Amino acid sequence: MTTKPIVLLVGITGMLGYKIAEAILAKDAMAVRAIVRAGGSSDPSKQAKLDELNVSFVEGDLLNPASLSKACEGVEAIVSAVSGDEEMMVTGQINLIEAAAAKGVRRMIPSDYSVDYRKLDWGDNYNLDMRKKVFAALESSSIDYTLILNGCFTEILFGSFLNIFDFAAGTFNYWGDGNTLFDVTTTDDTAKLIAEAIADPTMANRVLQVAGDVITMKQLLETYQTVTGKKLIENQLGSVEDLTAWIARTKAIATSPYEYLPQQYLFTMVSGKGKLDDIANDRYPQIELTSMSEYIRQAKL
Repeated sequence: MTTKPIVLLVGITGMLGYKIAEAILAKDAMAVRAIVRAGGSSDPSKQAKLDELNVSFVEGDLLNPASLSKACEGVEAIVSAVSGDEEMMVTGQINLIEAAAAKGVRRMIPSDYSVDYRKLDWGDNYNLDMRKKVFAALESSSIDYTLILNGCFTEILFGSFLNIFDFAAGTFNYWGDGNTLFDVTTTDDTAKLIAEAIADPTMANRVLQVAGDVITMKQLLETYQTVTGKKLIENQLGSVEDLTAWIARTKAIATSPYEYLPQQYLFTMVSGKGKLDDIANDRYPQIELTSMSEYIRQAKL
């Protein structure tokens, strides 16, 4: 019997992490070992879902480097799907990189899943600055990397974080001229692509750029209205220059980056600065990516 290579998954208790575990198991090319904190999930229903997966669990904490050595033993590759503050995203992932290097882990997919942050300047986006720091650490380590860049998660466009769709007010809110293309991919599709990439040795030290759809703000509104038959009031909030000025003013008086972080993400999209330039959807043609119109139909928005 052939033993499957082990992929260490960090962040399995999160929505994306769980989907990644499911996708890797469905591909059936690698075994999954997941890092969990002592005691498991505090949510009984979430713990029950985890228990249903054919995954081995190991106790560990990204902020406790000593606990990561055992987790990395015998591991072929790592997929990180962690989220949080700089201590978790930067210090924690760098701790993991160092532990993995010491144990001979071959490759790691860091927790990116975003626009192309490599094109951004420092300070353009608080969260994406963290990705830049982790990527720099990976590049200088002995571990190969694979970056997964998928633009914005499609689901995020319709939530309260970006407040593009304000369904209660019946408005569609956007900055810029509405004609700049940006990239979107669903979390389900992203998870499936991660499973393909981590099992593909030719993806070492490469970047996979994918997009379920490439769309403008005006096209997004038109697609929503066409699919649903519902009309929203188009509300242009200002130009890209106005958005940049708003971010600068708010940053100067903010007590937390999260007061302007949604607008920083919008900036990467409506300015075109985070646009993916080398989309390779055909690399894994077995994954049928979800278009915006299809997502709206499926989600019954």
